[in-house]
Amino acid sequence: MTSRPRLLVVDDNRELADNLVELFEERGFSVEVVPSAAAALEVARARGYELAFVDVNLPDSSGHELVPAMRAACPGGEVLLMTGHASIDSAIAAVRVGAFHYVVKPFNVEELVATVEHALMQVELRAEREALAQQLAASERRYRDVVDSTGVLVFALDRDARAVIANRRACDTVGASAEELASCDFFARCIGAEARALARKRVDAARDAKGAIEFEAVLLGRNGPRSVRWHVTSAASGARSSDAVVYLTGVDVTERLELERRAAESEALAHMGTLAAGLAHEIRNPLNAAGLQLHLLGRGVDRLQDEGERGPLKARVEIVASELKRLEHLLGDFLELARPRPIARASVDMHALLDRVLALHEPSAQSRGITVQRALRPALARGDTERLEQVFHNLVVNAIEASSEGGTVTVLLELETGSQPAVLASVQDRGRGIPAATLARVYEPFFTTKPAGTGLGLTIVRQIVQRHGGAVLIDSIEGQGTRVSIRLPLYFAPPAG
Repeated sequence: MTSRPRLLVVDDNRELADNLVELFEERGFSVEVVPSAAAALEVARARGYELAFVDVNLPDSSGHELVPAMRAACPGGEVLLMTGHASIDSAIAAVRVGAFHYVVKPFNVEELVATVEHALMQVELRAEREALAQQLAASERRYRDVVDSTGVLVFALDRDARAVIANRRACDTVGASAEELASCDFFARCIGAEARALARKRVDAARDAKGAIEFEAVLLGRNGPRSVRWHVTSAASGARSSDAVVYLTGVDVTERLELERRAAESEALAHMGTLAAGLAHEIRNPLNAAGLQLHLLGRGVDRLQDEGERGPLKARVEIVASELKRLEHLLGDFLELARPRPIARASVDMHALLDRVLALHEPSAQSRGITVQRALRPALARGDTERLEQVFHNLVVNAIEASSEGGTVTVLLELETGSQPAVLASVQDRGRGIPAATLARVYEPFFTTKPAGTGLGLTIVRQIVQRHGGAVLIDSIEGQGTRVSIRLPLYFAPPAG
């Protein structure tokens, strides 16, 4: 101990107390004497002690009753009970109440000093143990703070694939508490089904090889699947590989992959724009010439007298005309995607816009036995009326084509309130739905599942909506239908004057 050890004598026998003061002060102790249990507790709570001598018989209590209270008031100190009438029962009682030792009056000085030294060693060991425990707890808190504050996902898996450790970022991303993750299979709860077997294999390999392994696998997050790059290391520390804890640290690369995809798309569209600018004129001239010649050919066919010859030729002319029109439409889509026109920023009456679009397509839907339902609230969006009509023409046509006879197409228009108010319009069908593999590619230019599709429709839809500062969300369940939601900024009129 760096300072003088504190000795508290609790005895109303002043002569004995003075002897103890003389004996231990010359040995470097700081000795304080009190005559009662109440005074002893006051000192213990106020100043503490390393060692206390407590007489069994006190004027206001017994030593056996006082010891537990003394230990509670000063947990780091030790208590020696003193008595002039020793017995087996009193010795056992002293041990039961937590006394360090039981000494009998009159004292053998050498034995008493040895007992005191032994007690002080116990006090020092307890203090060192407490200090080490506090240091360990502080160190654990620091490391835990580091793990919890890091931006990466951290899991530690035991041999049963339970996450015995999961940092705050991991729990927030998955949407589960650490206790929940510790009680379930990590792979079944957190890893996408298509990558589950691979993830187990990689983790087992890291456990057996005692090395680091990296792989990518989808994490099932609370807000949808996340693409994560995993780094796996084993912490066997000499234990059997089957018992070793395996650490998984994951970096969420979903946004990065999306940015890379968008960058690749932008680069492709930039090249497409250059190509479109060079070819548009060259392609349109032959198309116009072919259309003109086809028109003249059709007029010539109409003048034929032989009905049997005129009918087949007329049908062929119409087929060629239809294909020329489709080719011109494809060229228009291609130019729109590659070199989009500027977007107006005016007030758009979305209720009126959707009424116009539906009025145009309802006859086609009815002819196919499809019911069109609508629930439209008044809403003003900020944007370009012509471009937004193009968006909803495309979506309504897709919904009708995806529906079978007797099906329903539902168009909704509502307002989103909150910190970021917006116009939300959705087109929903109850058709065949979109398979998951196809859904991941619907925005890719020229990707289509339609026999006569261009593969540019949804690509253009998303481009137009994003240029409005909005977003496109597609929810689809194969066999149940598809819902496409368009979120657009509200129109706020400028202040007068």
